[in-house]
Amino acid sequence: MKRNSGFSLIELMVAMVIGLIIILGAGQLFLTVFQTNRQVETLSEKQTAVNFAVDILLRDIRRAKWDETIPSSGSSYDLTLVVTNRGDCASIDPGDDVDKTYSLGGRTLADGDTEYYLQLDSNCTTGAQELVGGFINNGFEVTAEGDYGLLVTFSLVPTDGSGTADILEFFAVNRTAAVTN
Repeated sequence: MKRNSGFSLIELMVAMVIGLIIILGAGQLFLTVFQTNRQVETLSEKQTAVNFAVDILLRDIRRAKWDETIPSSGSSYDLTLVVTNRGDCASIDPGDDVDKTYSLGGRTLADGDTEYYLQLDSNCTTGAQELVGGFINNGFEVTAEGDYGLLVTFSLVPTDGSGTADILEFFAVNRTAAVTN
């Protein structure tokens, strides 16, 4: 007659070690997926913010009164445009001019570091409005290119930990001035 005595101590310990290895592997997989998800979220937020800033700048550059806004031939860390109000400024009559200046602003954080952001100052707002954050010092540069174009450079805080700024450049043309002249 055979006796049922259950598992031996060795069998139980082997089963526990195998189970522990499986649980640790699953935990490591969870942490890796969680960290990757956070990195993707951070990059997505940065991309959305930059797209927003580029859209605003392109819209204003394309409709600027170029004869009153001709940028200097050198580089500048701010951009001043004169645009016709098309209802986006309630305090100025439609059809009148709005002066808009894009530049970098900065604020000191609790840890002593400085955070830089693209800001818009215009004659239809009280004070500068923060548009997009994540810039490095002097991380917004505008260079005149040709008669009706601007090369705009964004230098953003690195998200990969390398210490090297992420640089985005785009070329904007004032369509009205380019077509009419």
